[in-house]
Amino acid sequence: MRPASEFAFAPRESVWILSLVSSLLWGGCTVTETENDDTTNTFITIVSVTSEKGDFGGLEEGTDLFSDVCGADEDHPPCTLFNDNAVVTFVGRPKDISTLSSAVNDVVFERYRVTYIRADGRNVPGIDVPYPFDGVSSFRVPSDGTEVTRAVIVVRHQAKIESPLRELSQAASGLLSVLARMDFFGRDGAGRQIQVSAFLNITFADFGNE
Repeated sequence: MRPASEFAFAPRESVWILSLVSSLLWGGCTVTETENDDTTNTFITIVSVTSEKGDFGGLEEGTDLFSDVCGADEDHPPCTLFNDNAVVTFVGRPKDISTLSSAVNDVVFERYRVTYIRADGRNVPGIDVPYPFDGVSSFRVPSDGTEVTRAVIVVRHQAKIESPLRELSQAASGLLSVLARMDFFGRDGAGRQIQVSAFLNITFADFGNE
């Protein structure tokens, strides 16, 4: 065994640099797990989804959406464009039924994304289906079971002047049926992220007007 005096010790500068590098490495790997996983204490359920079709007389409510790509009547020549809405009802409940209701478990939804899906698998945006889009819709869903209903745009005005909807305008027999998927993104009072999806059947065509 060597005497203690013969052991080599690293300079203080080397020890400090090693500590700094270690802290940076550990800091760079620190990621909140809830950024990628739903670890909230709240279930969000979609209670219902209905449609609001834009028209000259206002909004026409229904279950499935029959979206007119070109609105026209005697008082409104050739083609008037309306956006269409989806009306979505949410309800939040605690995952642990023994947990007392708390504002920390309330979920605030901040944005949503709409994508369109065809049953035949032909889903190229701008060719087979309208382009997807993001929208802002800020609302709170409490965790005490209170229902919250919000209307969001599900078909934009500009989608009706872009392919493939543009080609349906004034077409005698053109129809396009899609499934609209609406993904809502939010977070609870503790900042834990959550996502929930709603769906709506849509048929696009140049429907006749009264």
